[in-house]
Amino acid sequence: MRRLPFLLLASLMGGAQAAVPAPLTGIWQLTGSTASIRPLPAPPEGQLVIANEVHGKVGCGTFRGSINAAAGGLELQVTPDAPDPRARCLYALPGPFLEALNESTHYVISSDTKLLVLYSKKARFAFKRIGYVTPANKGGQR
Repeated sequence: MRRLPFLLLASLMGGAQAAVPAPLTGIWQLTGSTASIRPLPAPPEGQLVIANEVHGKVGCGTFRGSINAAAGGLELQVTPDAPDPRARCLYALPGPFLEALNESTHYVISSDTKLLVLYSKKARFAFKRIGYVTPANKGGQR
């Protein structure tokens, strides 16, 4: 009988977004990408900022979305931001880079937390840490 409150609490919290592991939070510079199934065009300069959410840029385009990560597993859901109507930017549209990023299922981070690799069965992205961020506190709780 004592398990009922715990199970109820666990089921209620199941829908809450888990915090991103601290070593992942930061500003990451794309240093390389590889594809295993289809050619992945070499992206121009790219950056990924991970906190409670994820955003970044590739070439002249920017993107944002959600991240769930724990114990080496990863789920990203990013979409491109609306482009400036005056700009002509190939990377402002969904394309191979964002598709491959969304297919990432795992991550590995170096012991000094300066190198990050996101990977799936189809692609691998290597990043180098160039900065740190402090995740925003949602809901005004302290």
